[in-house]
Amino acid sequence: MTLWIALGVAAVFGVVAALWLRTRRHRRDDDEVRRTINPWLVPVLAVAGVGLAALIWHQPPAVAITFAVAWVWALTLGLIDLEVRRLPDLLTLPGYPVFAAALTVCSALTGSWWNLAVAGLAAAIALVVFFLLAYFAPGGDGLGFGDVKLAGVLGGLLGWLSPTTAALGLLSGFVLGGLVAAFLLLFRKADRRSHLSFGPAMIAGAYLWAVLPPL
Repeated sequence: MTLWIALGVAAVFGVVAALWLRTRRHRRDDDEVRRTINPWLVPVLAVAGVGLAALIWHQPPAVAITFAVAWVWALTLGLIDLEVRRLPDLLTLPGYPVFAAALTVCSALTGSWWNLAVAGLAAAIALVVFFLLAYFAPGGDGLGFGDVKLAGVLGGLLGWLSPTTAALGLLSGFVLGGLVAAFLLLFRKADRRSHLSFGPAMIAGAYLWAVLPPL
């Protein structure tokens, strides 16, 4: 039953996200559009991601729903980042109160108040660490402040699962981002001066460790 609820939530929110993306309201006049990605990839990947997670991940309904919604939210941000290389505040900032409230409900229903405390601490640490990395990044062409805002929410979500999951999930973003950059350089799809979207790598790393059993 939990699987079908999570799949339904992913499908509904994914369709809503796709319809909103089709309006192009996430774009600004000064955006440099690098590519246009089919927004209907969001509900497809949302359902596929939740279905894959369900094979190895068993959580109470409230937790499954929270992470299904978070997955759609993250996919939407990842698509935008690939298109315009920007993570809009319109989506990143509301993630803090929305998922803080959702994780509080999860803790109340499961009695996992320690998880909520760890989530808050993980979010704060992620914000500070990513802010310092973005602020002191040479040239300012690497980690952006949109990535910093995304990191805080991802840190909180992963931290609710376990501190180790939060650490590995966020670190994996750098590993995956480095591998993608190396691939693009190797096949001359980019050069050392190219600015690559880091948000999708962060999201992929977070998803990987979110669906694995907590360590």
